[in-house]
Amino acid sequence: MDALDGLLPRFSVRQAVYTRVEGYAPWGLNLFAYLHTKFGIVTEGCCHVDLKDGAPPVRLERGSCYLLPRGDAYRLRDSPDGSADAFEDAMNHIEGRTLRWGGDGARTTVIGGCFIFADEGYPLVLDLLPQLVHFRVSEQELSALESTMRLLENEVVQPSPGSLAMLDRLADIFFIQTLRACLLNGSARETGWLGALSDEKLGAAIRMIHTRTDFPWTVEALAGHAGLSRAVFAARFKDKLGLSPIGYLTRHRLTQAQDMLLHTSMSIAQVAAKVGYESESAFNKAFKRELGAPPAAWRLQAQARATAR
Repeated sequence: MDALDGLLPRFSVRQAVYTRVEGYAPWGLNLFAYLHTKFGIVTEGCCHVDLKDGAPPVRLERGSCYLLPRGDAYRLRDSPDGSADAFEDAMNHIEGRTLRWGGDGARTTVIGGCFIFADEGYPLVLDLLPQLVHFRVSEQELSALESTMRLLENEVVQPSPGSLAMLDRLADIFFIQTLRACLLNGSARETGWLGALSDEKLGAAIRMIHTRTDFPWTVEALAGHAGLSRAVFAARFKDKLGLSPIGYLTRHRLTQAQDMLLHTSMSIAQVAAKVGYESESAFNKAFKRELGAPPAAWRLQAQARATAR
């Protein structure tokens, strides 16, 4: 099984919220942080995006996309050193889903928003991506993204029987389209999760984790599949992904567990065994450490949110 195919279906997007921003030079917007994956697609003109962390702003043109997997605060401007207004203040002037902002100069159009996941947080595996991911898509990919966005908009503007289910599924499709375009972009292969997967030796170990999640993996066993010594494997893995092999294994197991808790009626003990924990107590401890609540409570909270929709 290809690890990319094994990863993408684990995402469950409940909603894609978006705004069409038409920025007229000079213009700029400050967007605050929140725990949803943010996205943007430039369909006209050009602009610059940065995290306000001192790193040089990134120039974006038509066909450029960006993702902020963990919803960090960022800035979007027509020029790399221009001023920026608070997005919350600008939203007071929105018309429908379109925000026209700035002066009377050249226009840039950005479709930006966020993905809200079924559990109200974000999948743990998104921690493996950088704070800001930017990439270019082909005209064909851009057209596909815009088509899905139009379908989403139609269901919002003209709801009909089944619209809620349609919106959930379209949001899922849109997120997978965006993430796939990001992961398969040439420059994205050099770093992060896909970079590790593309590494012949590290990729072999990652595929074993994905295909045999319930196996009692050790660093030594994974290093053996990679054909590397334990020390070299651990260092190479940490350098590429920013966390240890066991840390990655834990993230993958808990992402699988989230999916099972949300979409099956398996008991906590059954889920624990399915994702490779020798005891329910060990699973409870790991789950609570990463997600802030034990699995039983997390499941009840997720079910309550789903019922309240």
